[in-house]
Amino acid sequence: MAVSLGTKVAAGVTVLLAVILSELYVFSLHWETKARMLKLQFIIFLQAFLILFSGFVWNNFSTMFDKPSQKQGLKHVKYSDNDLHQTDVTQPDLKKWTLWRIILVTYLVLCHASYFTNFYFIGREPYFIAYSCYAALGLLFQIVTGLVFVKVILFCLRSISSSKPVFSKQRELQLVLIYAILLWTYGLYNAASPPVVKEVLIPVRGLPESLDGFRIVQISDIHLGPTVGRWRLTRIVNIINEQNADVVVMTGDLVDGSVVSLREAVEPVKDIQSKFGKYFITGNHEYYTGDVDNWFSHLRGLGFIVLHNSNVRLPSEKLPTKQQICLAGTDDIEALRIGYGNHGMRLDDALGSCDQSQPVILLAHQLKAAKTALDSEYRVDVVLSGHTHGGQIFPVMIGSYFLHPFFYGLYRYGESSHVYVSMGTQYFGIPVRIGTTMEVTRIILTQAP
Repeated sequence: MAVSLGTKVAAGVTVLLAVILSELYVFSLHWETKARMLKLQFIIFLQAFLILFSGFVWNNFSTMFDKPSQKQGLKHVKYSDNDLHQTDVTQPDLKKWTLWRIILVTYLVLCHASYFTNFYFIGREPYFIAYSCYAALGLLFQIVTGLVFVKVILFCLRSISSSKPVFSKQRELQLVLIYAILLWTYGLYNAASPPVVKEVLIPVRGLPESLDGFRIVQISDIHLGPTVGRWRLTRIVNIINEQNADVVVMTGDLVDGSVVSLREAVEPVKDIQSKFGKYFITGNHEYYTGDVDNWFSHLRGLGFIVLHNSNVRLPSEKLPTKQQICLAGTDDIEALRIGYGNHGMRLDDALGSCDQSQPVILLAHQLKAAKTALDSEYRVDVVLSGHTHGGQIFPVMIGSYFLHPFFYGLYRYGESSHVYVSMGTQYFGIPVRIGTTMEVTRIILTQAP
């Protein structure tokens, strides 16, 4: 599992550069500049990890077809004055060795280029180069995982037995590739399939009898961008419209690009149908675009009501208070971190005007925001969130599980509150889903006993 000193130094330098860039946030930069700097910082951190991963893979796989030595070439040939015999033995292996390293270098370059496609290859539908780079990155994760598994298993076997290794090194690498390609292929297929419809029943304290069975269809984390385009979004809209929703809510991370880049890709959302409206809140990725205000304007033009630290009464403002619920939405917490204009999670604005005698449904993209709201002085009966993707791929899901106060699915919090965390309706960047499910969630509110 050793990685060369040069690789470690390169990764360390890139991390140091990213940390230095992060310190620039303390200076009075314009919020658009801060958003760009955050993108740059993310790229540098990603490249640092990829340098380590690439070095690990190169150190192991570059020797699969080692160039034979002169001695090896002569070993199988009787000496004669005609050197052509020696050339015939070594040349085919040399070609195989050279071709393999060219393929490996090309593959690793594609992995490193993946996130850069966010700047140049975003439009109505995914570009082939962007999709290929992100797919290659997904395979890299599985190759590294497979290598770690094999090396840990072999280390354990050597610790308990002094016998010779079960497999040659070349056979070990072949097993790693088989594992990685099989899992990666399954993940590609899973991500290419339509999202499933999950039905979730949530009991709500004090829910008006007239709203028992109220249907909220939640979509989250679509990530229109380098690998998700208009065709996939159209398929999602068709699934939504089959659910006979009272309300449709989009809980953040709809886009990974500007309005100019994704105007055509996002257009299908205008066809979403619901009885009492469709509502949108920001996720962290909307702020990374540096184009949030333009997105607000554009989405309003497509029929969305943007809950920008605000709320509405459902099913109608005209009904008596006892027949309503308060649907509130807050900006993503990332907005405050980067100082994005007048944006930021402000519970006073989002919840302060909700009648405390009414059930309150809050849309908050990140789970830390959900927990903050539940621990606040305000009444919050249900929080609908996303963000985690359920970890999206193995083994990333392990780290994701420990990083968030909630991971995915339905949680009860306190005496009667609930949090529902969507696994996401698509995926971020890498077109692979392993051990997780893309979902359109049909949430049915019921009266609590």
